Amino acid sequence: MAGSALSVFNDFMKATDSAVLTNADHITNEAVKNNYLLRRFMKGRGPEEVLQGGKTIKDQIMFDEDSTFEYYQPNATFTWQNPQVLEEWEIQWRFCVDHMSWTDHEIELNAGGGLSSKARHAVYKRLRKVKEQRLWTSLINGVDNSLFAAPEADAMEAAGGTKPYSIPAFINEASNGLYVGDGGTWSTKMGIDPTATGKTKWKPKTATYAVGNHGGLASHDNTQGILAAFDNMYLSVKFSAPPTKQEYFENDNLYRQFIACSKKGITDYGAILRLQQDRFAVSPQDPAFIKPTYAGIELEYVSDLDTAALYRDADDNSNHAEGSTYAVAASGAPTYGPRYYWINANYLKPVFHTKRYMHRHDVMTHPNQPFTHVQPVDCWMNLVCQSMQRQGIVSPALAFAGA
Repeated sequence: MAGSALSVFNDFMKATDSAVLTNADHITNEAVKNNYLLRRFMKGRGPEEVLQGGKTIKDQIMFDEDSTFEYYQPNATFTWQNPQVLEEWEIQWRFCVDHMSWTDHEIELNAGGGLSSKARHAVYKRLRKVKEQRLWTSLINGVDNSLFAAPEADAMEAAGGTKPYSIPAFINEASNGLYVGDGGTWSTKMGIDPTATGKTKWKPKTATYAVGNHGGLASHDNTQGILAAFDNMYLSVKFSAPPTKQEYFENDNLYRQFIACSKKGITDYGAILRLQQDRFAVSPQDPAFIKPTYAGIELEYVSDLDTAALYRDADDNSNHAEGSTYAVAASGAPTYGPRYYWINANYLKPVFHTKRYMHRHDVMTHPNQPFTHVQPVDCWMNLVCQSMQRQGIVSPALAFAGA
């Protein structure tokens, strides 16, 4: 490998691509999250489902068929109609960038000094892996963190905003699904007002289970418990196609549905399952429920929900995490207790721009910093929801004076 160590390394970085989150030899990545929800959205999807071009992201939706159906007698006369039933939504791309950088000194001191070509290449390879592992961990963590970020109308809904939509912006327990919190007032979602005539389906389904003043659960096997709330939600978000003309209706793919919840959400549900049976699921000696399900729909642990301050308390007019332990007055919405986000990823998904999906730019050197070299990675994306009524949330409700 002829040439100076620095120029060769710059060419190496410019010309070499690698998979996201590469495994670097002998480097333990402790910056990773427990679980990546982005994986759940991307799994099994081809490029045609997540990559899109164009100036904006847009699609059409039909809220009502504006029925023209009627019965008739022979020789009747008819008044023909031509209903216009499509509603178009349009949202903006959101842009994010990350980068890796290195200095002359960092490269020359590591790869200079008469190393053989093979030894120098080994040094380059290790340095590149360190740089890329940090970059891709930072970028993927950033995108994944945005999925359950606190909703901000000014930054997400406004055309001039800078942040992508988050799941709670679409799925929440607020009236009409219009989130209440900091960051501006929500009056529309993706430009559509769910309170407008004919648009009432543009909101998620909700169900509640009972908690006490300090978050104690009601009996799990009664009509106020979590299982009863799950029964309610399952029937609310389940849609089946008719027996004929199915090409004009939606058939939900169960594979892409899941229930996102916190660690407490998973453990509470697992405890309920254990109480309902006299033997364990894995083996007689193993009490774990590795992937608990309801009606075949998996519960997915989302570590961000352990601490995310997403839930508004009416008493102090501020947001709290679901694990807040203060007593909740009867006038305020209960904050304590896990939420269960019923997500149908057939209709809720991240979309990336075809020209800027994790796009690696050339190595840059600024004239004012000639000893530092930077390689940016650009990504254009947003989170879209094509059906709000197929999403839902099960949340705690103050219903009894328990512990």
